[in-house]
Amino acid sequence: MPHVQPLDAGNAPQKSQPILKAIEEKFGQSLNIFSTAAHQPDILGGMTQINEGIRNDLPGTLRELAYLKSSQINQCDYCAHYHKQAAKQAGVTDQQLADIDNYRDSAAFSDEEKTVLAYAEQLTKAAQVDDATVKNLKNFLNEKQLVSLAGTVALANFTNRFNHGLDIQLP
Repeated sequence: MPHVQPLDAGNAPQKSQPILKAIEEKFGQSLNIFSTAAHQPDILGGMTQINEGIRNDLPGTLRELAYLKSSQINQCDYCAHYHKQAAKQAGVTDQQLADIDNYRDSAAFSDEEKTVLAYAEQLTKAAQVDDATVKNLKNFLNEKQLVSLAGTVALANFTNRFNHGLDIQLP
């Protein structure tokens, strides 16, 4: 049972209402993570702003693989549920989804995808990344994309903990 009840746009604080309405338009429904965050409009706004920012320049497959890997490590079923769907929409294959836990040994992933998954795994598990992984990332990501990748993994870890801390449920 959630620790905080999600709000709908009609009973949310005034500052949260336009954000919730935009989310409903974008996704066709309200998502409990955002409806719960609506209790604190500045947190809701920050979450959605970062979520939009990470979509600007990092290829969708890489972004979604990183988000999903972090969510799986943190055992966040809520985020994994939505980001599996987003990953498929971004072009991640069913085989990649099945092999994500053993990505290092899987032929389903490119070297670039394996490096992104290693980055997400290291940053999520240890809150740091080894220099060799960053060096490999710089072979195919520019600095702006690397910032977006770090933002993606950081946002995944934030939302995973937000969901766990408030016991946010899937609808």
